Amino acid sequence: MAYDLEKYRDKREKVLGRKKRGLSFGTMAVLVSGLIILGLGVAVVPKAVAFFNTRNLDDAIYKLQNRTAMPAQLGPELMRDLHGVKEIEADSHGARIVVTFDRSMTGAEKIAAYLRQKGVDTVLLNQVSRRQRLATLRKEAEF
Repeated sequence: MAYDLEKYRDKREKVLGRKKRGLSFGTMAVLVSGLIILGLGVAVVPKAVAFFNTRNLDDAIYKLQNRTAMPAQLGPELMRDLHGVKEIEADSHGARIVVTFDRSMTGAEKIAAYLRQKGVDTVLLNQVSRRQRLATLRKEAEF
């Protein structure tokens, strides 16, 4: 009859002093490193996604010359006709408009030409990165 290893396993482990308690060091190291990587991912991934979504966006700030409000239908027409225009907003006084566009698809000069074609006299005041303008607006809101 052959010696049965399983039959006397408990006795051998008692004599040798090996007892299984809890998780091994390797398992604990994997769990802790997984939690650290997951935590960093939660903190970093949304910022990276936001950066890639806005990396080509610029804001062109135009001043209306004739002091009249921008025609209401001009905003949707501009977004439809010029590929790359994402958003158009007017300030509270109606004297300025801010056009958010993708600089890889269109430019401020094309937008100005389109506005001239539609009969809206404007002057380009500034062209700035979308993220930079939003950061400036946040700082101004603090004051």
